[in-house]
Amino acid sequence: MGSKRKHVEDNVPLQPGTGPTNKKMHHGEKKHKVSNTKKVSGLAAQKKQEKAVPAAKLTALANSNWMALQRKVQQKDRRYKGSQKLDKKHDLDVKVQKQRVKQERQAKRIKARTAEWVNNSCIVAMDCEMVGVGLSGKTSVLARCSIVDYEGNVLYDKHVRPVERVTDFRTHVSGIRSSSLRKAIPFAQCLKEVGKLMQDKIVVGHALRNDFQALMFTPPKHLIRDTAYYRPYMRRKTNGTKLYPKSLKHLTEEVLGKQIQTGQHDSVEDARATLELYKREQYVWEKYLRTSKSSSSLVGVAPTLPEQEVDNDISKPLSATDKAHLDSDNEELNIDRRFMAVLDSKELAMMEYGE
Repeated sequence: MGSKRKHVEDNVPLQPGTGPTNKKMHHGEKKHKVSNTKKVSGLAAQKKQEKAVPAAKLTALANSNWMALQRKVQQKDRRYKGSQKLDKKHDLDVKVQKQRVKQERQAKRIKARTAEWVNNSCIVAMDCEMVGVGLSGKTSVLARCSIVDYEGNVLYDKHVRPVERVTDFRTHVSGIRSSSLRKAIPFAQCLKEVGKLMQDKIVVGHALRNDFQALMFTPPKHLIRDTAYYRPYMRRKTNGTKLYPKSLKHLTEEVLGKQIQTGQHDSVEDARATLELYKREQYVWEKYLRTSKSSSSLVGVAPTLPEQEVDNDISKPLSATDKAHLDSDNEELNIDRRFMAVLDSKELAMMEYGE
């Protein structure tokens, strides 16, 4: 009987979850689940710590930035308060206040005179000094050339050795002596250097025709600004309608209130003087050139006639010849046609054939 029961018990199928192996597996699964939960909780804690660290860093950075900004604001406040105190102190000083007003007015004048459409970096002023060659020494040749920029800084200032022998140094005017030309550069070298420097530049000067003649080259007409032929800077003779150029010395003294050429001439000083004269009328000058279509070398609006002439002939309009004289480029006096004798045809024939 006992053996039969054992056999029956052995044949009975095991229910799921029963038996030693199943128990072991179940226990292992529980352990695995516990370990997984521990790992998950550990990862979550690690992530929390990682999140907490950058948050702390961000707060520290924000605090440091805020402190830096606060310091800057405090420094600016101190400077502003200090400047206010200085301003209050200076406001009490009448001289300082007058100087400030004067500077502001001067800045406004300069702004009103400058032509915004003109590039000032392309403006240069030039002046040349001459010496005499030939038997009589009356033929002028180049001996010194000076060029300054718009701010008056010297770009070029060299003595030039003439090709011909100098017979008159004109030291009392030019300031050039024989010793000045010992280390002078050849004329050909000067021509190359000046040509490069003045390429596509607006050239300012006084009586530039003489300087260009000595340099043996002439830039385009639209790049020349000659103060000798600017109508507001020109003069009229008494009871005359024709305009004549003034000397640079008198023009500088009259317009700028400065004295130049008191002794020997300095080409750098003369170039700077012409530049100041141009700056004074730059806006009006450039505006006239922009709007005018005249081919005359004279520029600008002519000054009014002398008071005596205006008082005597207020109702009398200018004749065509007088108007032509106003735009004339010739510096010499025109011959009065009223006193010209018109020759007879017979007299002309006798003069031609020598009969």
